Amino acid sequence: MTTLPDAGLRARMAGYYDILEKADDQGDLYARLLRGPEDPYPVYEQIRALGPLPRSALGTWVTTDHRIANKVLRDRRFGVRLADGQKVPEFMNFDNSMLGLDPPNHARLRKLTIPALNPRMAGRWRDRADELCARFIDELPAGGATFDLMTEFAQKLPVTVIADLVGIPDDLRPRFTRLSRRIAPLLDGVVSFHKVRGVDLAIGELTDMFRGIIKLRQEDPGDDLISQMLPAIDDGRLTMDELEPLCMFLPLAGSETTVNLIGNGVRALLANPDQWDLLRADPEGLAAGVVEETLRFDPPVQQYRRVAHQEIELAGEVLPVDGELAILAAAANRDPAVFDDPHRYDITRKSAADTLSFSAGIHYCLGAPLARVEAEAAFRAIATRLPDLRVAGEPRRRDSFIIHGMLHFPLSVG
Repeated sequence: MTTLPDAGLRARMAGYYDILEKADDQGDLYARLLRGPEDPYPVYEQIRALGPLPRSALGTWVTTDHRIANKVLRDRRFGVRLADGQKVPEFMNFDNSMLGLDPPNHARLRKLTIPALNPRMAGRWRDRADELCARFIDELPAGGATFDLMTEFAQKLPVTVIADLVGIPDDLRPRFTRLSRRIAPLLDGVVSFHKVRGVDLAIGELTDMFRGIIKLRQEDPGDDLISQMLPAIDDGRLTMDELEPLCMFLPLAGSETTVNLIGNGVRALLANPDQWDLLRADPEGLAAGVVEETLRFDPPVQQYRRVAHQEIELAGEVLPVDGELAILAAAANRDPAVFDDPHRYDITRKSAADTLSFSAGIHYCLGAPLARVEAEAAFRAIATRLPDLRVAGEPRRRDSFIIHGMLHFPLSVG
């Protein structure tokens, strides 16, 4: 996290937003995206019209092209840190998390977490996800009363599963849930000064909490992720300074993707009644299709940033060392050269191309199999148990250019 004094941080953030506003006013489309428009998709199409790799006035190259985006994400000549090893400047980040590391440290940490998050292990969570979905739906208000999909269902499911996976004791789970919500802005990119300081405080509390859990697991190991990683501390493959932020990063990344995948999927279904009818008629058969089409049509993670580790020629442009590239994954997922009728939401869509919603290459999301299991369970349960679901008010969007989703989504049944 940033260590700038309050006055310095305020000034730096104010300067950043002034630069964005000026560039946006002058017609720079990437600056407009960074200001978090209500609907980014028209802006993506305007950027697409500029060619495969236009350059923003901010100095960043930008791509909406699926082929280029997929290639860059898999190209080891690109990374997430500058040539001198520094992280690409941001106001909020986990310096020791896998998202912020290049090889070899990235590969080392990733290898340690794979056993707990591989597809075979994720499949074992299906029954647990089904059980939790049924419980949370049972807890919704009866009699057609309005409820918030995000806080009363979508957030509860992944946070509970992650707490099980990581090994959060039952008595600490309410605190873990509250603090998890408070650090969620970490994934949003640049945010307000108030949120930066709020996240700082929450991280301090979470760090203290996880230190206590780690000590507990050292004394009484279980079958959770923390217990599985402790031997790596003993044999030197992992340090405590790495384990603590990893304990916070995995729940954050693992829950935020799923929360917004569920919310975005339900919103798309209710906005497309023909698709909602299809799912209600065959929840078991089409829930996976809802997951995949939502990941393509309106993914939780909208963009990734990479920097060139050497001079690289790409799509007729020459990126210098430390040249920054913004990969607009949400736009690449609607590339008309790859996906037929890309702006149509179709849960029966069959496509040989991969979406980039979980990234690709060495930074491909480790939690993707688990997120899919949870989201499928959610869509099956909603279509089966809440077939008369309808929108009951205006959603409140998350203020982020990276994570696309809602803070609140009022719904009712009947």
